[in-house]
Amino acid sequence: MEDKELQRRLGRGDEKAFADIYDRYAGKCVIFIDSLVKDETVAKDLAHDIFIKIWTRREIVSKAESLDAYIFRMARNAVLDLFHSRAIARRYLASETLRQDGIAVDADAKIDEDELQLLIYRSVEAMPPQRRRVFRMSRYYGIPNIKIAEELGIDIRTVENHLTAALRSLRMALQSAR
Repeated sequence: MEDKELQRRLGRGDEKAFADIYDRYAGKCVIFIDSLVKDETVAKDLAHDIFIKIWTRREIVSKAESLDAYIFRMARNAVLDLFHSRAIARRYLASETLRQDGIAVDADAKIDEDELQLLIYRSVEAMPPQRRRVFRMSRYYGIPNIKIAEELGIDIRTVENHLTAALRSLRMALQSAR
């Protein structure tokens, strides 16, 4: 089936068309992202997020000039967002989160910036999948808790609990690195 027909059906909410698009492009998307981030797990997570966006924005996607170009532009933007969010996360976690919790840690003096980034990245990757997704949506993409709850189909208290646990594990990881 042609991409244009799949897009038209997707725009009408056809789940089979979405599944066909996923089957056609998900593997290519993961390979493309992995070539940039050099981490298959991250590539799979980003690709998963992209296809969630495709479904939630299906009316917009259905009007795209080229489905292939649209998906790979989304993938490229997701990687750029990831790199940008990692920089934000470093600054945020090294200063704001720790300072708010009363922990006087000068992360720049204690840990080289690259080591700090790697430590944060590993800590986030070690989180259970749902907690990791909630943390990324909140801290990397700035999505409000209520929107996270709606998008993931969970209670807002569950979102808050995930964020509390995620921040606690990051604080512990940073403290143990001192």
